[in-house]
Amino acid sequence: MDDDIVSETLEALKHPDTRKQFLALPVASQIAFTWRMRWYATQHKHQTLPKGNWWTIWVLLAGRGAGKTRTAAEQIGWWAWSHPNTRWLVSAPTSADVRGTCFEGDSGLVNVIPKELVLDYNKALHEMVLLNGSILKGIPASEPSRFRGPQFHGAWCDELAAWDYLDEAWDQIMFSVRLPLNDLGNKILCTTTPQPKDLIVDLVGRDGDDVIVTTASTY
Repeated sequence: MDDDIVSETLEALKHPDTRKQFLALPVASQIAFTWRMRWYATQHKHQTLPKGNWWTIWVLLAGRGAGKTRTAAEQIGWWAWSHPNTRWLVSAPTSADVRGTCFEGDSGLVNVIPKELVLDYNKALHEMVLLNGSILKGIPASEPSRFRGPQFHGAWCDELAAWDYLDEAWDQIMFSVRLPLNDLGNKILCTTTPQPKDLIVDLVGRDGDDVIVTTASTY
């Protein structure tokens, strides 16, 4: 959504009839709408979800401080909310990274998703359950065997280039992200600082096929 659409939407809400319809929505829907509009209004160009539905993997290659974590948390959180009763994988190099960055970091899921939309957050299990039944499940890439068994509709892979068991973990994730999601398709977000790992090079080489690569710098 571009700035013009955001402006038009906000302007429309000033109309008494439109605002009445908005206020007639369930409170959770009002909160979710406001959350999403706030993100649309503040995101940078490199944080904008790529257009189209032909791609499966979005790789955001950027330096520290470029907003990779915020981008992924906002997007996978929104997908989980807008698609009730779905399951989403969240992975990072270690268990501490999953919890400290992806879930509880300043730009993590706990701080991005409005608390009114969260039914439960289990720190020990790295698991967040939303009011609509969707689940965001954290599994560290340092334990690739744990990807065997669970199934997901999509995934967020954080600091992919820093994974110790990169190929093994990635292969298992490809098998586990297989639950059907008709209107969206399976989507995988990869946020990482650039490193010349074979998998990263391969994904960059697939840009324009099933992969979209977005780059940004710390500056």
